[in-house]
Amino acid sequence: EEQNLFFLNNYNLIKFVMFLGNYYLKKLIFFTIFSSFVLSIATASELDAESKIEIKASDKLEWDQLKNKIVAYGDSVVKSSFFSINANEIIGFYEGQIGQGKIQRLIANENAVFKTSQIIINSNSMNYDLVKETLLVKGDNISLLSNFGTAYSQNSLLYDRIEKKIILDGNVLIKLKNPETSINANKLIIKIDENEKITSVKAIEKVEVKIDSLEQNISSDTAELFNIDQKINFEGNVIIKQNESFLKGNNAVIDFKKGLSSMTSNEQNSVTGV
Repeated sequence: EEQNLFFLNNYNLIKFVMFLGNYYLKKLIFFTIFSSFVLSIATASELDAESKIEIKASDKLEWDQLKNKIVAYGDSVVKSSFFSINANEIIGFYEGQIGQGKIQRLIANENAVFKTSQIIINSNSMNYDLVKETLLVKGDNISLLSNFGTAYSQNSLLYDRIEKKIILDGNVLIKLKNPETSINANKLIIKIDENEKITSVKAIEKVEVKIDSLEQNISSDTAELFNIDQKINFEGNVIIKQNESFLKGNNAVIDFKKGLSSMTSNEQNSVTGV
């Protein structure tokens, strides 16, 4: 009876306390859910059912809901199961609700580095389209590193994962490890396999090739190196120089396995040599 009397006398007080408890409990739950949501935005957002993308930064992360973008500042990194991007600043653009696999594009600025299991691309700025799976790099200080060799470009680089090719444009140089060969040209088309390994390299326009093992310098309109076969095919105005000797023709093939250089020509021109 005393407990019932206490309850009746303090009913409003107890009701108010319970109201406050429920209010702050709801606030706490909301804050926890909201914080988890923001955290998921800052550190992970689904690309598809099987993979996720993770965004981190040493300084700060900004979420611009009006412009549908996330900005990471200072020693930033984006990771997925396939690639990673490091830069001083990374901007991610998305559509729809974040966390639902709608990130469309990533822009990396200042000391940008793109990595897969087999290749590393360095530049001051790069733009990765997650829908088309293409990386566009522009600038005068672009480099591509792989087990096959290192390539440099002073204009642009386009990496296309779906088409399995990399195109470098603008005073391009590639230094190959095996065979030890350097190729200069206006343009390079590098083909890769499903494991990101380089299968062939095609040089186009003003091609200059230096083969250290054969002590040969070759110029031509185009040249294509096949990694597995260890051969280079030259086409158009081919000149092979070795010390004071040279061969001229329309087509040439250098077989590194056999150490053999062969030259052919067309009906209008014959093969010449000195």
